[in-house]
Amino acid sequence: MSKRFRVAVILSVAAFVLIGHPQAALIPPHVIKMRLRPEQQVASSVFSLKAKGQPIRVLAFGDFGDGGEGQREVAVAMRQYHKQHPFDFGITLGDNFYNKGMKGVDDPRWKTWWDQLYDPLGIQFYATLGNHDYGFRESPEAQILYSRRSPSWRMPATQYTYTAGWVQFFAIDSPLMTADQLEWLQRELEASDSRWKVVYGHHPIYSHGYHGDNPSLIRELLPVLKGRANVYLTGHDHDMQHLKPEGDLHFFVAGCGGKRRHIRPGPRSLFAKSALGFSVLEANEFSLKMTFVDTGLIPLYEYMLKQ
Repeated sequence: MSKRFRVAVILSVAAFVLIGHPQAALIPPHVIKMRLRPEQQVASSVFSLKAKGQPIRVLAFGDFGDGGEGQREVAVAMRQYHKQHPFDFGITLGDNFYNKGMKGVDDPRWKTWWDQLYDPLGIQFYATLGNHDYGFRESPEAQILYSRRSPSWRMPATQYTYTAGWVQFFAIDSPLMTADQLEWLQRELEASDSRWKVVYGHHPIYSHGYHGDNPSLIRELLPVLKGRANVYLTGHDHDMQHLKPEGDLHFFVAGCGGKRRHIRPGPRSLFAKSALGFSVLEANEFSLKMTFVDTGLIPLYEYMLKQ
């Protein structure tokens, strides 16, 4: 590798991590992912977390892992809510560990930034990666491999799909939205016979938060989701949002798991709030409900999709 190429790689990764926008990274995906085996990039098969036909309640949040007071406050609220309204499992929406992800499976922050805060819930969390999880070269693989050590942390690959009750979930790697991933997602969505289809990742398609709309995802990901998915759930902006749907596709942002940033409602806003907290997804045969909850356990907003 030439000196000039090494410098270009370093600058591209720095822009990717700091700016947090897919098109900010000029580095080719195969360079970032060269440490991952194919089975770590795409899980080989669909798995099931709860029998078909059963109702589910799922905890969802992103943008949390810095060990700060905000993260701890939200984690306490999650445990309190779980005692009253038990979750079946949880999902993370990326930026799991600031500022550059994890250095490896032995990184001491696993204990203080994850185990001590979320293991007490007694559920498993199915994670996705954000731009900050790609800082250290070892971080994506470390977050996959830690699944073998943790009772609560699960990341089978950087993209994977599974069913739970009436829902099929599709975890995507939005920081690296390649043509292969788009083809995989479209194929899996079209093969699904689940009542509800929920796609989740880190970067929003539309947002009135700090980062705004994502032109590349509007161009590339939105056509795959429209007419195939019911919900696209993300983080990245440190707020709570529900944006106007396109057809039957609803957009939610829950990047409120440890950080908070001011947001002003815009033309697409159905709900926009700057608050620490989390979101709750509940689904049965007839409805799918999204709720935003703050650290005082107050439901700030509820919306129900029906079929």
